[in-house]
Amino acid sequence: MSSDNELSSSKLYEEAYDLMLNDQFDQALEIYSLAIEKCDKSDKSTLYNYYIGRSQAYLKLNKNQEALSDAEAAFALNNEDSRAYLKKGTALFNLKEFAKSLEALEQGLKLAQQNNEKKQNLFTDLIAKCQKEIPAPKQPEAEKQPAAENQTPVQAPAPAQPPKIKHEWYQTESNVTVCILAKNLSPDELKIDTQEHTLSVVSTNPDKHIDFHFNLLHSISAQDTAIKFMSTKVEIKLKKVEGVHWPTLEANAQQLDARRAEALKKPAYPTSSKNPKNWDKIVADVDAEEKDEKLEGDAALNKLFKQIYENGSDETRRAMNKSFSESGGTVLSTNWNEIGAQKVDIKAPDGMEWKKWDN
Repeated sequence: MSSDNELSSSKLYEEAYDLMLNDQFDQALEIYSLAIEKCDKSDKSTLYNYYIGRSQAYLKLNKNQEALSDAEAAFALNNEDSRAYLKKGTALFNLKEFAKSLEALEQGLKLAQQNNEKKQNLFTDLIAKCQKEIPAPKQPEAEKQPAAENQTPVQAPAPAQPPKIKHEWYQTESNVTVCILAKNLSPDELKIDTQEHTLSVVSTNPDKHIDFHFNLLHSISAQDTAIKFMSTKVEIKLKKVEGVHWPTLEANAQQLDARRAEALKKPAYPTSSKNPKNWDKIVADVDAEEKDEKLEGDAALNKLFKQIYENGSDETRRAMNKSFSESGGTVLSTNWNEIGAQKVDIKAPDGMEWKKWDN
């Protein structure tokens, strides 16, 4: 464990996250607490993730009242993320407050369905457990069901599918890291594809239920993706094109529509590359390089005249064109008031004489 004086809150969060994956819950709890202590309290999105992580650590240690408190603290920061509802519902279930647990879980399931999240089965499984614990209301005598022999047989529910592999994500100023929480995966068991706005992770092993397709909130540099296979997870590090904070991993439907509309406005450049180049960025980079280029002699002088001409007024440009043309390239003036009313004479350099050559 690294010294807490040497680590930022984001690094502490990453360390706590790895400890959780290795079932070192006591140590993870301690590091999560340090991360919360160091976190900028105005950064609500980051603080929310830290409370969610510590709530999970408390749940693993069967400290359900503390887990509930952290879930409610996270909920106060963001009530539109299903994770807070899941932690709150789980803690309430463990505290045998089944009705309150059911209410929180049903609200969280609605959010998970709206956002098409993969963890919907976690909500449905726990909701079913709550419903079993809550006694059904007694029916009046007149409304009791007929005898069993008169009832239509009820078809048994289909066996539940095994839960899909989970994922988590975190970010730094320059990268977004997505972790696939599956143990002992090998590179030939996963097909990982990154594009400017998408990440897909699909298992080639039919026994592994891995099928993730993310519409990323912002652009990434796909060619700079780094993938690390570890004993407890697969870590996919995506390089941000812009060093901005991502409040969510994925874009919502409205943001995707805006992105598609913007793409239709931009000219398409033909390319056979799997990862098309951002030509707008390349042009901007070339312009910046030319601007910063240090020239000498005639090249530097020509660059200066070019900048004066491009940035000058209409009168400045007329003066430069007239003086250069009439003087045979020996005079270049930017003063129209001086040049405009008279013909510009040829001025040969010192020590030289101007002669006109006859053809």
